[in-house]
Amino acid sequence: MRTSLTTGRAHRRAAMLLAALTLTVGSTAAEAATAAPQVAAGTCTFDSPITARTASAGGVRIELRYSTSTRCAWGRITNANPGDLVWTQRSYDGGRTYEKLPTVEVRTGHDTHTDSYYDGGVLMRACGWDESAGASNCTGWY
Repeated sequence: MRTSLTTGRAHRRAAMLLAALTLTVGSTAAEAATAAPQVAAGTCTFDSPITARTASAGGVRIELRYSTSTRCAWGRITNANPGDLVWTQRSYDGGRTYEKLPTVEVRTGHDTHTDSYYDGGVLMRACGWDESAGASNCTGWY
């Protein structure tokens, strides 16, 4: 009788330890998955850029730029004038809905760009507004 009681306690203790270990490992993995985009977002740079997508609005060229080294994307407009705008949009559901990120206005010169944003696991596109033509457009999703 004593042997079965001890064995029962050992099984319960092992089950509790296994449950605690699973809970700890599961939450650590979830925390790491959640933290990864935040860590990467803090390290966004404009290094190793490619032009992933392009579009035009009036006479303005709109580009979605992408850093192959940091997995970050940003919008850029060229051939622009003061008052023209550029912004990016980010979608978590394949482009069905999107979040509009901050708009940047050309203040001087003929081009500008947005901040860069981590895009791991999402789609992004760049949009622009040509003030003099009264036209806007967006690149395709990337």
